[in-house]
Amino acid sequence: AYAVGHGNLNQAPGINPSTLKAKGFNDEKIAALNAALKSAFDIKFVFNQWTLGADWVKDTFGFTDEQLGDVSFEMLPALGFSKKDIDAANIHVCGAMTLEGAPFLKAEHLPVFDCASPC
Repeated sequence: AYAVGHGNLNQAPGINPSTLKAKGFNDEKIAALNAALKSAFDIKFVFNQWTLGADWVKDTFGFTDEQLGDVSFEMLPALGFSKKDIDAANIHVCGAMTLEGAPFLKAEHLPVFDCASPC
């Protein structure tokens, strides 16, 4: 799970159903996020108007059309989540895409996973 993630926010540190509900999310929207996260490479790409619905995002959080149309707009920081929370949840959900740093894997065991392609 460390390399490829869990594919959902359940049990994720920092950003999970409990913290999302505290911000105004409901079970339906959390289910939509979890469905989209199964194939996501980064959680920030799922927290958007297309996954959650533009009207719902504007009505619930007060985001404007200008914000939602700005390609640099990131919903998670705008909702008050810290970089630390986002990074921790991202590794839990999408994985680290590497085994380096995985808990319970000793450094001396890493060479067995080396391959011809640089990571």
